[in-house]
Amino acid sequence: MPKKSSPFELLLNIDQLYRSVGDNLPEQKVLQSKTWTGIGFQLDNHYFVIGIDHLEEIILEPSYTYIPIVKPWLKGVANMRGHLLPVMDLNKLFGMTSGTSRKQHRVMAVKSPDEGYVGFLVDAVYGMQHFSMDSILSTKTVDVPELLLPFVSGVYQGGQQNWLVFDAKSFMASSQFLAIGQ
Repeated sequence: MPKKSSPFELLLNIDQLYRSVGDNLPEQKVLQSKTWTGIGFQLDNHYFVIGIDHLEEIILEPSYTYIPIVKPWLKGVANMRGHLLPVMDLNKLFGMTSGTSRKQHRVMAVKSPDEGYVGFLVDAVYGMQHFSMDSILSTKTVDVPELLLPFVSGVYQGGQQNWLVFDAKSFMASSQFLAIGQ
């Protein structure tokens, strides 16, 4: 008479049996190459990408309250679900003109160093853009306006245009950005 096994021992025997006759799972291959992902946007006739980790959200141009005695590029302060969002027109700040209709304008809520958010009013937003990290070019290889150079950390080529990598951290630390008052 065979020895009576416990249910746990029976399960162990079944497990060993399946492991001995079963096929192994196919080897997992790492297919993901190193990519950089950003959100594409447009100012005048320049195309930019900003790191997705800098953004909180993208919204339609909100209504905002005008603030007196500030630079003309500070459009005002908007209410973003109970939080104050200063809205800045980047075209005006950089001395460029808007190249799109107002319907295409969007505000990108960018994380600021003080744990708040700053709204960048841009001409248009083109969604997520993916680039191979190996394909970044120097800013010397393309024509970047002198005023934008301190805030562009590289260039990716994608589609028919060059995408300038907008360095939001450097921009928000610059004297140009911090000089809001007139």
